[in-house]
Amino acid sequence: MDERRAIAVKISRHTVSLSEESLEQLAGMLIPRKLTKGELFLKEGEVARSMGLVAEGMIRQFYRKKKYEITEHITYEDHLFVCLESFIRQEPAYLCVEALEPCLIYEIPYIPLHEAMDRNPEILRLYCAVLESSLLISQRKADARCRQSAVERYRQLECEHPQIIKRAPQIYIASLLGMTPETLSRIRAGRI
Repeated sequence: MDERRAIAVKISRHTVSLSEESLEQLAGMLIPRKLTKGELFLKEGEVARSMGLVAEGMIRQFYRKKKYEITEHITYEDHLFVCLESFIRQEPAYLCVEALEPCLIYEIPYIPLHEAMDRNPEILRLYCAVLESSLLISQRKADARCRQSAVERYRQLECEHPQIIKRAPQIYIASLLGMTPETLSRIRAGRI
């Protein structure tokens, strides 16, 4: 339980401050899950039955469009992830979640989370904070694609998430930023 409590504390630090009782409640619902590199946490067409926190490793969320995989999000240690629409509606996901490295994930299952939210306003506030953060991240990405150049998007990612730049494969970084791998190579080489 000590590891799960430490994870609950991390989640609380990134969202809302929780009382000891709420931390214990959150820790009690966490489920550790190991993934090997390339393993799917969620497949297209499955229902997202949990959100998760990456304790070790890096994951990406992506979807398939014709013969391409479009990277929607990359997450690494101490960050939460959720396939928002599937999790909220409990309907099949169009996204896949894949381990880019060997991972240790702590899942927060849908049913225990919602049962806890019914009884505990702190857990409800935590959930709202996760949803707000997820929505803001999506909005910032959409705005960046409309308003920023490819170089500006790369520099912002480099500044805000250097771990993604250092660890994720270039093809996924390019897809995440809405550019070709060739454009990303030119940006990294200082030719743009």
